[in-house]
Amino acid sequence: MSSQDFVVDIIAQGAWNGGTRVHNSIYENMGMAFKGGIPVNRQTIEERIGVRTRMVAPLDERIGLIAFQDLLETSGIDPSRIRVLIAATNVGEDKFDPGPTSVFLHDRIRERCPDALVFDLYAGCPGFNVSVEALYMLALAGMLKSDDLAVIVGAENIHRAKAFPPLDTANIIFGDDAMATALQIGGCAGSSTPGRVAAETAVDAGQDVIDAIAAALRPWAAEERLDGIIIDNQLGRVECRVPATAARVQHALMKRLFPKEAAAGAFQNFRTAFDIYEKYEAGFAYDLMTSGGNPQTVQHIARAYTASGRYRRLAAVFLKNGQPVRLSLIEGSAGERLFPSTGVIDTLTCSHGCFAAFIEANFKHGEAYGAMDGKGVFLYATRGAKPHLSALLEANRLALSDIDLLIEHQANFAMLPLTIEQLLADGKAADREEVARFLAEKMVVNIHERGNCSVVCMQRLPYDLGRGSLQPDTIQGFPINRNLERLRNARLILYDSVGAGMTRSSFLLRK
Repeated sequence: MSSQDFVVDIIAQGAWNGGTRVHNSIYENMGMAFKGGIPVNRQTIEERIGVRTRMVAPLDERIGLIAFQDLLETSGIDPSRIRVLIAATNVGEDKFDPGPTSVFLHDRIRERCPDALVFDLYAGCPGFNVSVEALYMLALAGMLKSDDLAVIVGAENIHRAKAFPPLDTANIIFGDDAMATALQIGGCAGSSTPGRVAAETAVDAGQDVIDAIAAALRPWAAEERLDGIIIDNQLGRVECRVPATAARVQHALMKRLFPKEAAAGAFQNFRTAFDIYEKYEAGFAYDLMTSGGNPQTVQHIARAYTASGRYRRLAAVFLKNGQPVRLSLIEGSAGERLFPSTGVIDTLTCSHGCFAAFIEANFKHGEAYGAMDGKGVFLYATRGAKPHLSALLEANRLALSDIDLLIEHQANFAMLPLTIEQLLADGKAADREEVARFLAEKMVVNIHERGNCSVVCMQRLPYDLGRGSLQPDTIQGFPINRNLERLRNARLILYDSVGAGMTRSSFLLRK
C-alpha cells in the first residue's frame, strides 16, 4: 500500500490471551433470576444472551499492560514513533483507580516517546471506534504526520473491578479482555485545516457541574447547532466514566434547547426522545482524561475534528476539581471532504444523552456498581442502527450489500439478528432467511465463548478471525462463522459499536 493512499490504517495487534474460562454452570443454584422470575441456569443464559463461557482475569494482573507488551514484542513496531497512546475503557482495570489508565501504558515506553499525547477515552463500549475516529481527525488536521504511529489499548477487567453487585445478572454477560492495536498515519495526513477557537468562557460550576456546563453552552448551541461535546474530565471518578459526563451535559443542554418538549415529558418516551435527537442532529458527546491535565489539549483534539468536513462546531470543556470549568467553542470552515482510497475511509459517532441512565455507575452501600436497563439498551442498539449506518454508508455512496464484513458489538447475541433485520428492512419485515444468511456469511461472532467484552470486542473479533480461532457454530437457532476463509480476506469492513452514553460509533475500513 502506498503511504499516499490513506489517512490512518490498522497495522498490528497485540492481545491478552490468558484468564480462566468460566462456564454457565457456575451461576446455577445461586438464587439469581432474570427479569420475570426466570431462573438462571445454563439453558436460560444461552437462550437469553447467547453466552456459554466467558474469560475471567486473575485479580493481580493489569491485562491492558499485557496486551500492550504483546503488541510491542510481536509487531516489531518502533515505540519511538508512537505519537498518541489511548486507553479506551469504561471501568478499566480498577474502578477505584483515579486514572488515567494510559499512564501505566506510557510508563513502558516513556523513555522512547516522552512527548506522546496520552489520554483515556470514555465513550462506553464504542470507545475503540471513537478512538479510531479521533486519530483519523488528528491525522487529517496534520496534528499527526505521515509514518507516525498511534496505539489504542482496550481493557475491561470487569471481574477484578467488581463492576456489578454479586447477584446482579449483568455479571453473567461480561467477560474480561484486553487488546492493543497499532495504527499508522499515511500520506493523506494534513489534507485539511484544523478549526479555530471562536470563543472561550469559564464558569464556577458549584454543586451541579452538569447543569452549569449546559447553561454555559446554551448560547453557543442556540446560535448554531453543536456537532460534538468533548470533556477533558480530570475528576477521576467511575461515575464520570459510565456514562461519560459529556453525555449528561448533552442531555441537560437539549432540555434547555427544547423546554416545551421537556416539560411535556417527551424525553421520557423512547421514540419521541430519539426522534428529537435525530431531527436536531445532536452530535456526539464523550469524555477523555489527559495525562498531565493541560487545558489546551482538549482544544487541540476538538480543533482536529473540524478538519473532516463532517463536524464543524464543537465544544471543548476542561473540568478539574478546585478550578473554574473552562469552555471553548471550536469552529471550522466548510471545506471539501477527503475520501481516502484505503485504510479508514470514514467515521461517524452520535450520542443520545437522553438515554444515559440505561448504563450507569451508581453508589450502593458506599460502593460504586454498574446498573443497566437491559430493555432500553436493547431498543437503542437495534432501532438506532439503520439511521446511523445508512448515514455513514450513503455519504460514501455505499449500500450494506457492498460490505464484505460487519464487525458488530457483541453485547447480547439476540441483538445481532434484530439489528440486521432493521438494516435489511426497507419498509417491510426482513426475511428471516436473509437475516440468517447475512449473519452467517458477512459477520463473525464470539460472544458465546468470551461474553460481552465491552470496548474490547471491536479489536478482538478481527484478531480472532485473523488467527483462525473462530469456529462455525449455531446460537439461538442461527448459524454463525460459516464463511471464515472469505471473511479473512474481506476488503471493505464496517465496524459498529453501541454502549454507555448512549453512544453509537462506526467506521469504514478498506484494505
